[in-house]
Amino acid sequence: MPIFVLIFMIPAGIAAQSAAGATPHVTDIQVESRNNLIRLSWVDSPDARGQVFIFRSARPFTGTVPANIRPVAVRYGQQYYVDDTDDLDNIHYFVAVSDTSGRRYDIILPRINSISTNFAQTESVTPPISETVTAREPALPANQTERSPVQGISNLTAIQDRERVIITFDTSARQRNAILYRSMQSLTKPQDLLNAVIVRSGVISPFIDSPVPGVSWYYAVIYEDEISSGHMGIRPGVNTTAVPVKITAPETYERTLRPIPLPVLTLRNTMPEGFLTEIPEKTPLSSESVRMLRGTQMPPKLPIVYKSPRVFAVDLESPSGGEESALFQIITEHFVKFDWENASVGLQHYLSLPRSREIEARARFYLGQALYYSQKYREALMQFLSFRNHHPAEANSWIDAVLTAMVY
Repeated sequence: MPIFVLIFMIPAGIAAQSAAGATPHVTDIQVESRNNLIRLSWVDSPDARGQVFIFRSARPFTGTVPANIRPVAVRYGQQYYVDDTDDLDNIHYFVAVSDTSGRRYDIILPRINSISTNFAQTESVTPPISETVTAREPALPANQTERSPVQGISNLTAIQDRERVIITFDTSARQRNAILYRSMQSLTKPQDLLNAVIVRSGVISPFIDSPVPGVSWYYAVIYEDEISSGHMGIRPGVNTTAVPVKITAPETYERTLRPIPLPVLTLRNTMPEGFLTEIPEKTPLSSESVRMLRGTQMPPKLPIVYKSPRVFAVDLESPSGGEESALFQIITEHFVKFDWENASVGLQHYLSLPRSREIEARARFYLGQALYYSQKYREALMQFLSFRNHHPAEANSWIDAVLTAMVY
């Protein structure tokens, strides 16, 4: 009796959907570009909540992942990654998921968890990176209307990427000049900007910063016209970062700074045989040469000359009360008596609370002097720099004195 065998041909699309239904994977992968920055975004898999791995290749991903490609890992829930590349022709990406035990799923699904980008076409069909800087939000319910955009600077994020920080933000007025600040302290009120430094004026999202490793950094983006008018709206988590970012110094950082030792060479080993038969003995200097050398000795180094302490006349008059009374007490009890250690401690405690702009500027001026006379020049320089916006001429003279002491 003949036996009939039925062979069913399953389309490739159906096979991929079947495999996708059984294996965890990300979905809705998208790519955006600006200049030499690429931003991938996706929706995480609800079935695998471990790290997410991003693979990049110059060739399309088909079948299996090449073993020579090392992925970049991001945490579950981030749902985006910003890449920096100089190759602007054609880049291919594949995003793989893993579970909490570390098992990775390398199933490749075109246009679902893998994508290719051609930059000339991508920039014309995708919005700017700055318009989609955060993870994709769920759709609004049918009974709710779309939220109106936030006015001003919003969605400020600072993301560590190896030895750099990628700054992204949204702005509702691109024609206004935005200034990027960086600080070692959290920025929660306008007075905190006195301790911050300006990284870039006219900053555009995204921006790459390379701060000093090993330090926790906070960022803020403020419009220039708000700063000049004195009406700065500090909104933590909106136009300032609420969580610090820290660049970890590489383990080989110190070793790479050491020069490579040169081989030890002797004169006898570098000359041909027979060229040097004997090494002459040392010949002492004549008495006339010794006398001349002694006469050319450098004169002794003169001691450093410090500036005289300066106090504003208003701080030598007893106030009726308020925040000026505490500053008057520190000046009269410690500062005018040259008790720099107690003056520094008292002024630092005084500045730990919010003060008016003029009072805070004068207090930082006195703290800078106390640190200067205590030979803490680096800390003194920071105080005089923050004081320069109020009294430029006075501050510049003290900054010159601090720099002179630092190189003495």
